[in-house]
Amino acid sequence: MRLNKKLALLIVSVLTLPLSAVAQVPKVKLVFTPEAEKFTAATKEYQELWQAEGDRIIEAIEQMTGFKFVESEIKAVIFEGASSSGFRDTPMMLRASYTPEIKRATLVHELGHRHNTQLAEREQSVDEHRVLFLWLYEAWVKLYGKEFADRAVQVEKGRKGIYDYETAWNWALALSPAERAAKFKGLVNKNQTRLKLQ
Repeated sequence: MRLNKKLALLIVSVLTLPLSAVAQVPKVKLVFTPEAEKFTAATKEYQELWQAEGDRIIEAIEQMTGFKFVESEIKAVIFEGASSSGFRDTPMMLRASYTPEIKRATLVHELGHRHNTQLAEREQSVDEHRVLFLWLYEAWVKLYGKEFADRAVQVEKGRKGIYDYETAWNWALALSPAERAAKFKGLVNKNQTRLKLQ
């Protein structure tokens, strides 16, 4: 009987804890792995970021695009090189040396690419980054504010060699937010039979 009272007290004490005291597990599981031991600290930063903000990030992506994020678990390798989204079983690759701010921006960017793979029907004139840039700026603003979004755009515009980010961002930001949203909505409408709409 004494054991049962202790158990009852333990259950009551856990149930009365504030929600902030209970560890939150994001709905989408990201499994971060360092490519080498020297990337362990950066891997921990990404893990802590995801633990704290993962659900908000997925909610922002879904709100900006109008359809559900369908992956439930994604592998991400932390290394030193150009970040990439991966695809299906191919893991995301995330740069270790980014500042905490750019880790956030990059994580949203690469998850956005994975999310957009649901849009099989595309306009040939609008490449993968331009599709992403139709809503990414607004997602960054929603998550972290306009100044953050402006800084993230400038960082991406400065990347050279692999892709012409500057031209793609200039193209996207020459459109008004309403024009970007309408253009993206047109893509969603083309693909709506295969999407889980909000």
